[in-house]
Amino acid sequence: MRLHFKNRYGVQVARTPTHIYLLPHPALRDVVAHYTLCLPAPGAADAGALDLIPDAAGCLVYTLLPGGELDGRMYGPTTKVVTVEADFESCPFRFFVEFRPGGLSSFTPIPQHELADKVCLLEDAAPPLLALVRSLFGHEADLDEFVRGVDLRLAALHTGPAPILPMLRHLAGHFAPASAADLAADAGYSQRHLSRLFREGSGLSAKAFSRVLRINEAVRRLPAAPSLTALAQDLGYYDQPHFIHDFRAVCGVPPSAYLERMAGFYNEPLKF
Repeated sequence: MRLHFKNRYGVQVARTPTHIYLLPHPALRDVVAHYTLCLPAPGAADAGALDLIPDAAGCLVYTLLPGGELDGRMYGPTTKVVTVEADFESCPFRFFVEFRPGGLSSFTPIPQHELADKVCLLEDAAPPLLALVRSLFGHEADLDEFVRGVDLRLAALHTGPAPILPMLRHLAGHFAPASAADLAADAGYSQRHLSRLFREGSGLSAKAFSRVLRINEAVRRLPAAPSLTALAQDLGYYDQPHFIHDFRAVCGVPPSAYLERMAGFYNEPLKF
């Protein structure tokens, strides 16, 4: 297959010298945030290690091996920083399926709490998802047809979002923490049932999901924030020490250290 992408079907939403970001099928947009094509870029400087800010979502990563076969990995929902190699110049071809929080559960029967902060071989965790992409990669003429084929196959497999997805969307618009009792009452569930839905569908507890959500927002606001105290108040924290504690727990460093080495981190908007 020729590793060329021309945006023949009008799905490209952004492009850099190394990455192409693509919209999924309309039927998938409740669970899939986007696809990413990563191509070697001669002349682009390798950045060494890159720390990915956790976003409580999972992804599938397919990498072209030297022998011409695709390797497949499943990344479960993340609650802490993942460090990857930013090999932009020398990297092999990679294809990403980036899920929204709770979205991965639509494509694997494995409870998400068993996948949280883990990386699994697709041949073990979801063999059909590996076979699907491998067959299209070996059959299609170019990347436009490859992505379209993956998109249509995943849309056909999608049986509907996890029951917890409406609650995750609700939390995405409210940065102030809510008690488990309040969340259960709003959803019409018992606290025990709500806890089970969160663990199985999102991989996180409601408290952990809210924390990752708020820290993602903090990362986006931090460069322009007038002070850490003001930012903590805006995000509903009781005080600045509580905010710093949560920031360190999610990002691995306090806000001040993050600002000093922002170039070493990668963050994208929370996938909602």
